[in-house]
Amino acid sequence: MKNSQIKPLNPAPCLPKAEAIEKVNQQIANLQTQLDAAKAQMQSAVSPGKYALNFQVNTLKKQLHACKLQVDRIKKDPKPEVPWFDRFSA
Repeated sequence: MKNSQIKPLNPAPCLPKAEAIEKVNQQIANLQTQLDAAKAQMQSAVSPGKYALNFQVNTLKKQLHACKLQVDRIKKDPKPEVPWFDRFSA
């Protein structure tokens, strides 16, 4: 047991850079529409409901920022294809 070989994990499927960026940009567009709707809802809400809506707006902003960082990481990668995990997609 001590000298047994370690089995490598299955490699992640790779996508071309352009396709990966397009998928993340679609996610950004979806998040932006959700953020706009949440902001409009927060502006029309009464005081007790604004507290929960503020958390929702901040969460959407953080997700949007993370997606933008992901696009920057993909653009900086010198390889023509990037690994794509399901957790990156919607």
